[in-house]
Amino acid sequence: MERISTGIEALDREIEGGLPKNKGFLVTGTAGSGKTIFGMHVISRACEDGKKCLMLATEETSADIVAEAEIFGFDFSRYMEEETLTIKKILEIRSKTTTAASNLISGLSVSEIDIMGISDLVPDNIDVLVIDNIGVFALGMTPRDFRNQFDTLNLILAEKKITVIYVLDMAANEMTQHVADYSTYGSFHFLVKENPYTSKMERFIFIPKMRGTNIPLDLSKFVINSEGICVLGSGE
Repeated sequence: MERISTGIEALDREIEGGLPKNKGFLVTGTAGSGKTIFGMHVISRACEDGKKCLMLATEETSADIVAEAEIFGFDFSRYMEEETLTIKKILEIRSKTTTAASNLISGLSVSEIDIMGISDLVPDNIDVLVIDNIGVFALGMTPRDFRNQFDTLNLILAEKKITVIYVLDMAANEMTQHVADYSTYGSFHFLVKENPYTSKMERFIFIPKMRGTNIPLDLSKFVINSEGICVLGSGE
């Protein structure tokens, strides 16, 4: 099975060399747990490997994303200049389109956008796609409706042979009763919890599933430093 790197060597070793290519992967977790930085790792490595990448953002501007990436040493500005990376703000795109058509000043509400429409924003030549955060589309949707639309989007992108990272915030994941877990090829759960021995808060990655891959059942502790996510060995 062909795989692509997550950009985190220690994590790649835990999943037999990286993410199975052309599949969809769910990344969930609380705010500040490292979900967006994980997506940046994947994009940075893919761009360095010469792959065409697209990041669809719902909560941050392109400038903010580039600035945050630079903090961790990810040269998004260069990737964009080399045209290996494109960053689009989904709600901004749809809002401008709707405003021009109907002369609305307030723009477009999240409830007016369906998930399946995301595929229209993805060119056929994209190799790696990160959607951060797809949870905004779950607002006002039933778990069944969200599952149906998410399944359709996942199928369309799989047919385009794109490796996809779907970032989903914990609140939306719980609101939709975790149905997205069943649709993707694999998933990563980022969490922050207290170490009962030190009373300090620590970050962990848990991999609930990864088809065609032998995965660890234990939590992997990590820290976020100037290089992004650093997975620690046992005892660290």
